[in-house]
Amino acid sequence: MATVKFNYNLNKDAWSWVLIAKDKEVWGLNWRDQIAHISDELLEKIEHASFSRAQKIVEKYIENNSVKKYKNKIMRLEMQALEKSWKIIEKKYFEVISKITQRPMFAEKFSCYFTTGLMCPYNEKEGWFMASMWHSVPFSITIICHEIMHLQFLYYYKNYLKKAGLNKNQIENLKESLTFLLNEPEFNEIILCQDAGYPEHSGAREKLKNIWLKNKNFQELIDEAITIIKK
Repeated sequence: MATVKFNYNLNKDAWSWVLIAKDKEVWGLNWRDQIAHISDELLEKIEHASFSRAQKIVEKYIENNSVKKYKNKIMRLEMQALEKSWKIIEKKYFEVISKITQRPMFAEKFSCYFTTGLMCPYNEKEGWFMASMWHSVPFSITIICHEIMHLQFLYYYKNYLKKAGLNKNQIENLKESLTFLLNEPEFNEIILCQDAGYPEHSGAREKLKNIWLKNKNFQELIDEAITIIKK
């Protein structure tokens, strides 16, 4: 059975700060709100440095934080609480997501790294994702479900969508819109916080939901979505 391992990694934490700071496209969210933890002075340094250099700058900044020891203690406690809560629904989640996507889980082990930032990006190439220390446990469980759904979808359907003629942005938008599924009855005993998605995808999520409710067939949902996107 697939499992999730929880950890903290300074390099990955800094990576997440830089990723969000340098990419202002957050699908309708206020970008400034997502980087509220980054001071103007630090933001300027990040924006004027290469990604790798900016990552080193942020690592040093996090390491030199005056409340680092206290923050790390709190984060460890939050990590333990999230792990215990996740284990309650882990088996059921993987069973449901596999059934919905009509594919076995593509990996047996997933890594969830905590971030001291506000957003929770994922790394498709390395197969890991993040949870924020600033979020509640129920919200973080929804984030975990959201990110694993992304990874499962991309692993099995990304090339299929490319062959069907969808470009990178279209695939990204479809990927984000599909998480409406987490709000469906199949996840009632798993998710307590609704998956809101991004403002720019609200219309697409509603269209996809209407398609899904016809017969709840994921492959048919994808194929019909491709037709709609290409029009």
